[in-house]
Amino acid sequence: MKKLLTISIIAGFIALAIPATAQKGYTIPDSVKYHKNVIKWNLTPFLLWSKKNINIGYERVLSPYRSFSVNVGYFELPALFKGLTDSLKIESSNKKSGFSVSGDYRYYFKNRNKNMAPDGLYWGIFASCYHYQFENDITVISSPVIQGNLQFGANINIFNAGVELGYQFVLWKDRMTIDLIFMGPSLSMYAKKFTLGGTGEIDNEDEYLKAIYDILSSTIPGFDQLTQEGKLSTSGVNMSMGFGLRYMIQVGFRF
Repeated sequence: MKKLLTISIIAGFIALAIPATAQKGYTIPDSVKYHKNVIKWNLTPFLLWSKKNINIGYERVLSPYRSFSVNVGYFELPALFKGLTDSLKIESSNKKSGFSVSGDYRYYFKNRNKNMAPDGLYWGIFASCYHYQFENDITVISSPVIQGNLQFGANINIFNAGVELGYQFVLWKDRMTIDLIFMGPSLSMYAKKFTLGGTGEIDNEDEYLKAIYDILSSTIPGFDQLTQEGKLSTSGVNMSMGFGLRYMIQVGFRF
């Protein structure tokens, strides 16, 4: 994840440094057909979290320097408990699914870009929503403080709203696009419910629960904002606020 974020930031600085010829009043020749629609595949969740993630986007040009886009898709995180197989065994995963929805309104820089939208540097406002839920049945093989089976589940909703800066390259006879969002600070709201129970006694200070917390913290975006004082909440629904960062790589086709 850190590598992809670094690449996105570097790509952003490259895009800002690319010399562009400002052409005020640029018009499209009558002989050239202007393609206002772009269908996109968002590679980011596919590369970062799970190969099962499929996110499709659509961008529509509204005017020479404005557009809007929407993204929807299936969202799934990888297995959470790798590394604990020496002490814990996951017998089954009853639920493991999610979805994401996002949209933005873009302003392409008129005096900066050589061509019109959707080509060039842009800024925009965006909103996004992520929903993810899972339930795992865990069998404890050997532990002096946990006996029997555990059931661990979560229902997580993340809502983001913010501004973004990106660059879209139009290639291959004005048909192929590569869309890079390399900066997108946002205000985020988290709604979550965690459940942790079982047939035996559970010590909240046990090393296994701390290990579960560490894995969730490194896997789920924004999980640190979902907890307090480094302890995993065992039940209940809570709301919290935080800050996020949007970055995205998409490949598309214009038509």
